Amino acid sequence: MSEIGDRIFELRNERKPRLTQQDLAERAGVSLDLIKKIEQGVKSGSLPYLTKIAKALDVDLGVLVGKPTHLESVPDAGGILALRRALTPVVDDPGEPATADELRASMRRAWEAYWSGDYDLLTTFLPTVITDARRIGAADIHAEASQLAASTLVHLGHPDLSLVAVDRALDAAENQNLRAAVVGTRSWVLLNQARADDAAAIAVREADEIEPNRKAAPEAVSMWGNLLITGATAAARAGNDDEAQDLLQVAHGAAVRLGQDRNDWNTTFGVTQVVMQRVDAAVVAGDYARALDVARAMPRDNPMPLAARSRHKTDLAHAHAGLGRYADAERILLEIEQEASQWMRYQPFPRAVVGSLLNGRRPSPKLRGLARRLGVR
Repeated sequence: MSEIGDRIFELRNERKPRLTQQDLAERAGVSLDLIKKIEQGVKSGSLPYLTKIAKALDVDLGVLVGKPTHLESVPDAGGILALRRALTPVVDDPGEPATADELRASMRRAWEAYWSGDYDLLTTFLPTVITDARRIGAADIHAEASQLAASTLVHLGHPDLSLVAVDRALDAAENQNLRAAVVGTRSWVLLNQARADDAAAIAVREADEIEPNRKAAPEAVSMWGNLLITGATAAARAGNDDEAQDLLQVAHGAAVRLGQDRNDWNTTFGVTQVVMQRVDAAVVAGDYARALDVARAMPRDNPMPLAARSRHKTDLAHAHAGLGRYADAERILLEIEQEASQWMRYQPFPRAVVGSLLNGRRPSPKLRGLARRLGVR
């Protein structure tokens, strides 16, 4: 948390005229005491508060929480610059583009890399998939690859380019259910730009437009339910816990209607997702006891991908830390590193939880080791 505090201190002091702590507190609508404690590194700001502070400083949320802006490795091919070129083309490279079947195989590989947190591998070939899909007129493959690029770029700290990518995906998508998935991604992109109200609005609007009737196919119900969850997540971060709970209640009805978890267009939905987001909403609201209570409803044999499971565990670690259960929080964080070390290195949230533990008590050797490996101080 000292890293976040340092960034807030620097951002308000470099302004002309300089912003005092009181100025920032008033602009953000938070207490002066909160600003002081975050800057001192003795208090962790919850996501809604950090979002308000980022907005008051006129920066993206990622600037405060320290999202990386580069890959760990220097790629021999592909990479962030290649993604930028593929998403904003001027001229195409010479050569024969891949076939639609080859591109679909590449997309399966790309999603596997994404859900395992291997962004270095993913960015080596995703630019070519985007370019070739556009060249051969494979609209839905182009849309899906651009959507995946948007999600990846959020994790890599490039919010503006991620918005370009998701808009390219929306322009290209022809399948209605794929479009619903892309809208969900666009909501998430906006959420990571500290635009929680906008993120909630577009997800709920799209959910209203595609609300399925009683005879609708399971895929349509699943995509609708996922949009409800996406809207609930954004509403929670906008500070609207009641709205979030209402949306999650409707989403739970959709999940029960399906009877099982589904994964359509690499968008998961079911009881597992509803429980996960109920936990997340409780964490965002600062109700850590509620978060851990809700988590008990998580199905034991759930089909969550590795990245989603790791994100859920981070919520649990944060909740335990918030209740003073530091040993439990540390245990979960070490589990995440063991299972998803690549994913963890790119994520600001687990790093923030580690930082709060370092500043909140006498850290154990294992926690200090984890902090060192993540570059947290």
